[in-house]
Amino acid sequence: MKPFSVSIRAVVLSLVLASAAASAYAADEAVASKPIDPQRYLGRWYEVARVPNSFQKNCEAATSDWSKKSDGQYDVVQTCHAGSPSGPAQIWRGAGRVLDEATAKIRIGFFGGFIKQDYVVVDRGDDYSWCILSTAKPKFVWIMSRRPVLDGTQKSNLVARARQLGLNLSGLVYDKQPPG
Repeated sequence: MKPFSVSIRAVVLSLVLASAAASAYAADEAVASKPIDPQRYLGRWYEVARVPNSFQKNCEAATSDWSKKSDGQYDVVQTCHAGSPSGPAQIWRGAGRVLDEATAKIRIGFFGGFIKQDYVVVDRGDDYSWCILSTAKPKFVWIMSRRPVLDGTQKSNLVARARQLGLNLSGLVYDKQPPG
């Protein structure tokens, strides 16, 4: 009888560990709190803050402009100013598409699609005045707004919301934007 009870314990332990591993894996995926409407996502987004990444080193006054192309995809123009909001502009052009409206997943391809990155609009204002965007594996996070400058309370609320969603905001950098 003793070997049988050890076997059941081993099976139960294996199931518990497998379940925990599956849960940990799911936590490594960015999850949207609500769907997106691609038409309402169009237009200019101002970067309020970001988790540092190599492409945006020394970047200020970053924007992301979305417009719809005739083939159903989206032109995405990302602009960054080196060193200050009046610094020289660095521009990246990409082709975006919505992978899934319900899960708010989008993909942007840069350099003719040679480099592709999946993103999730983790949360957004019901009026599309702000959004929290992350890479699908939430290593990088951006807090975006339709307005170039937010007051301290608005920024704090968006940072708190991102943290509430479980996003790692280590080293968060706040953009300097020219007054709107």
